[in-house]
Amino acid sequence: MAMLTGRKQFLFWIAAALVATAALVIVVVWGGRPPAPRSLYIVGVPERGAALFFGSKQCSTCHAINGKGGRLAPDLSGNRPVAPAMGWLATVLWNHAPGMWRQMRQGNTSYPHLDSQEMADILAFLYQAQNVDPAGDPKAGQRVFNEKTCVRCHAVRGTGGKVGPELSRVTIDGGSAAWTRTMWNHAQSMMEPITRATDQWPQFTGGEMNDLIAYVSAGGRAEAAAGRSMHGNAEQGWGVFQAKCIQCHAVRGQGGKVGPELGPEREVPLTTARFASVMWNHAPAMIRQGRDNGIALPVLQGNEMADLLAFLASLRYFEPTGSPFVGERVFAERGCAGCHGTAAEGTGNGPKLRARADAFTTVSFTTALWRHGPRMIDRAEAMGVTWPTLQPTDVGDLVSFLNAPSGRK
Repeated sequence: MAMLTGRKQFLFWIAAALVATAALVIVVVWGGRPPAPRSLYIVGVPERGAALFFGSKQCSTCHAINGKGGRLAPDLSGNRPVAPAMGWLATVLWNHAPGMWRQMRQGNTSYPHLDSQEMADILAFLYQAQNVDPAGDPKAGQRVFNEKTCVRCHAVRGTGGKVGPELSRVTIDGGSAAWTRTMWNHAQSMMEPITRATDQWPQFTGGEMNDLIAYVSAGGRAEAAAGRSMHGNAEQGWGVFQAKCIQCHAVRGQGGKVGPELGPEREVPLTTARFASVMWNHAPAMIRQGRDNGIALPVLQGNEMADLLAFLASLRYFEPTGSPFVGERVFAERGCAGCHGTAAEGTGNGPKLRARADAFTTVSFTTALWRHGPRMIDRAEAMGVTWPTLQPTDVGDLVSFLNAPSGRK
């Protein structure tokens, strides 16, 4: 069999690992070229989504990302997505559609048109925005630096110990990802001196680590304040994982058993500060396990830490699966059947939704809801129908139901 290219190998592996034998439709967050027509997945590119969000679609007129943008509506980076991530994003848009539409009308703001590719890009951007740490508190970080005894060995801008290197230069070029990489790479050499001097390995919470990074980097990171910078490449991160992590860790059963499974079923911190705290807190145990199994701890270079984080995040952003049987019940209970018919066959109040030429995906489903939202809101208000609230798990079931042939679910 011919060797797969890097991109094809990445997509193939994700499909195989997440789908197994199911016919799962995948949305891969980080990617390159757009899909061919009638593709069953759409590649969303966060950078393009950021350009749309802050640019031509004017989402930032009302919404902010990590404090950058408007104040008329909620900051969209404030909530962590629940599983499934795609379902969460789709339901946030749907559940808040009436309020958004009323605000747009009151402000004479044009309703932005989004095609499926643009929707995929914006969803990818919004998902990745959840994995950017907010700016930390430098003053709190200085307290952490002193209380966790970092000050004994290290200096920050000339203040502190001289045993270890000056820390303020670590984040200058690489930000928090460089900090996380440096902490990991030097944990093995620091373990014995630290435990000998303090009798314990200091533990950090994610918030403490975030504040510490803000202190070390003189007041926080510009990329968090801007809300637009996206770092890390998931495809390259898959290569890093295979080269440096898979001996100890598995994803969906593929890989080593020395360390815990890192697949989508396991909750993994996806912001750099929280990831740094987890890696640091568990470093002694990982070092001992590596020694016991004859495995040297890997050294990460350049942007490999950011790429690894992007890969782990990509495993948690996928097309939600569902049951057409459950979807039929959800379709009725959420009130969709009142306008579209019990089998989504269409009525005088709403169009037919089944037997489309192209199968629904979460992206196309969300795009359709967004595109037709104002008309549906007006129709619901005219009929006195309460706007239905969806749960994240509903989306996969509804998509499965709508894609099932009429008369057979």
